[in-house]
Amino acid sequence: MKMITRIAAVATLATFMFAGMNITWGNNYSDTNGSLGSEPGFGVWFDVNDATSVGWDDGLKIGLAGPAGMTFRLGYDATTSLGVGRSWWSSTGNGWATSLNTTVDFDLVDGTGSEAGDFSIGVNLGFGF
Repeated sequence: MKMITRIAAVATLATFMFAGMNITWGNNYSDTNGSLGSEPGFGVWFDVNDATSVGWDDGLKIGLAGPAGMTFRLGYDATTSLGVGRSWWSSTGNGWATSLNTTVDFDLVDGTGSEAGDFSIGVNLGFGF
């Protein structure tokens, strides 16, 4: 039984090892309960395939490719959110790729410290391969 568990663990880690990975770092500007605030943000994204990604960006998020380079985002943290993201600039090459991204997320339901309709705007610098 231990051998099967080890094989399953190695196979699972190997799928992430060869997936595209992106690390983001930036600022999130949010409207929470009528006040505008800013906090630092950090995220890690894994490409599932060419149109879907799963990651952590101030909460669990799923990204789906949309038209014109947009990404539709469904998130879950203290509340459920729906948003959109766009990579405005990206460099590609051999190894690390750099990108500048903007995201807008809206809270769909009331949550801890937020109400439905509150939003956040993120400006992130991404590094990936």
